[in-house]
Amino acid sequence: MPERRILKRQWATSEGWRDTKLGMWAWLLQRAAAVALIAVIVLHLRNPFLRAVQAILLGLVLLHALLGVRAILLDFGLPVRWHRALVLLAVAGGALCFAAFWWWRWY
Repeated sequence: MPERRILKRQWATSEGWRDTKLGMWAWLLQRAAAVALIAVIVLHLRNPFLRAVQAILLGLVLLHALLGVRAILLDFGLPVRWHRALVLLAVAGGALCFAAFWWWRWY
């Protein structure tokens, strides 16, 4: 029986993150957005009229939701070669939705 190797990364060094693929970065970004959403929701409940908090909340919700849609599409069987396009589409779509909604709110 061959000896099992366990991959161990040095998380605190740039070498440990060097070969991280875009799909993993998207997953980490979605999880970070979820954790940040909790803090921003608390701030929003304390004072719902702060425009900066509203903007951050909208941006985080869009980012988290669109990366979630990306994950669902991949779970339904889209090929792995679409990872990069879906991440870029999620980020660009989120930015466009944010700009459109924020422009509509000002006028």
